[in-house]
Amino acid sequence: MTYPPTPGPPPKPRRPGRTTRTVIIVAAVVALLCCAGTLTGGGIWFFRTVQGATAPARDAATAYLDDVRDGNHPEAYARLCEEVRSQLTEEEFARARAAEPPLGGYRVTSTEVSSSTGGRSRAEVTVSGGGREKVLVLVEEGGDWRVCGGI
Repeated sequence: MTYPPTPGPPPKPRRPGRTTRTVIIVAAVVALLCCAGTLTGGGIWFFRTVQGATAPARDAATAYLDDVRDGNHPEAYARLCEEVRSQLTEEEFARARAAEPPLGGYRVTSTEVSSSTGGRSRAEVTVSGGGREKVLVLVEEGGDWRVCGGI
């Protein structure tokens, strides 16, 4: 036997209960916090990795520039790569630096480190100061960074 349909509107779909909604909201917040933490942690790791790779070259360039600025030409000459030192005596270097306008204040604006196909690391350190910009080229020799261009 069949019964006729009951009069009135069709039954409403059942909504999730309060507990279900709370669990969904908490899970979404936890997932969001995990993603934000991963991105933040990844960003910090990336920054430290880049900083660790570029800091030694940047420090070598600033030490060279400080020596040139302070007129400490023997120390600045010692920071040059073997190739440049083989082409230029310490006296020639000192005369050339003394003939330049004083360096004064400067600021390192960027540092890029790369490796060549021979496995020799190379860096370009961009420095601005006195209304001009200069790019120092450094190479890694015997574990130390040496200025090899842009002097």
